[in-house]
Amino acid sequence: MGRMSRPAARCAPALVPLLVMAASLAGCARNALERPRYAYSPEAFSAALEARVPGISPALAEAPFVLDEQTVNRARDVMARLPRGPERMQALVDFLNAPEPEGLGLRYDWQATGDAETTLARRRGNCVSLASVLVGLGRGLGWPVYYAEVRARTPETKEFEGVRALSDHMAVLITPRSAQMLVDFTGLIDRIESVQIIDDLTAYAHILNNLSAEHVLRVDSSPEPAAWTRALAGFRLATQVQPELGRAWNNMGLALTRLGRFEEAREAYGRAVELDTAFGSPERNLTVMETRATGKTAILEKAAPE
Repeated sequence: MGRMSRPAARCAPALVPLLVMAASLAGCARNALERPRYAYSPEAFSAALEARVPGISPALAEAPFVLDEQTVNRARDVMARLPRGPERMQALVDFLNAPEPEGLGLRYDWQATGDAETTLARRRGNCVSLASVLVGLGRGLGWPVYYAEVRARTPETKEFEGVRALSDHMAVLITPRSAQMLVDFTGLIDRIESVQIIDDLTAYAHILNNLSAEHVLRVDSSPEPAAWTRALAGFRLATQVQPELGRAWNNMGLALTRLGRFEEAREAYGRAVELDTAFGSPERNLTVMETRATGKTAILEKAAPE
């Protein structure tokens, strides 16, 4: 894999009324309030994760949105000076970007995936990382705040050597009674096709998927087998945490292909095709893998939509 160019930093977070996304969010906020398991306490998160992945190490079983009380109190002091409603929500979002000591001084970096504490230490993060910080702050303030998976009209992919790795795009949904807002950290609201509230475990699977992709996407030259093996372990863990995350299955198939484990890759790509056909990357990657494995041009047959 050749060196991948780094895109320029994107614009500041966009905060928009929930009404703007009404077509794609219809029912989601209501369901989130009816189903509190979208949001977990740190202790409940760890217990649920250990139930899905028995034997997971304690270091990997921590909730990604946990923040220290001092950081939450700083945000609370800022919010206390403002009236309830959109102004207070905007101030919380601004608190992420504002330089110290007024805010946390965070900046967008598409290559920096991490949990909330890691993102604070780095002072930078991608949409998944910044979402974890905002979720941690919001819940620390007692707000109903949720992770949301965003589908763009044009998906975010990283392509190398004929195959595509799928990355994740995440936003945050804030749903107090006074107002309901969607926070998108790329500022590209007009490119969003749909938004879906996801539970904390699914959000964590997205984080694992992104972290694992970074193991190979950061390498300047073609990654060694050890890098693919490490990435594979992360993709596999992501599918254990959330078995319906098609992107992680696609990326697991990619890693297995690079390791020459074609039968396992075929199964992973097949699962990705079943779960997530919106982007077409699993089908394309499976075709590329079959061609490389057999030395013959492969054609993937796919039923036409009814």
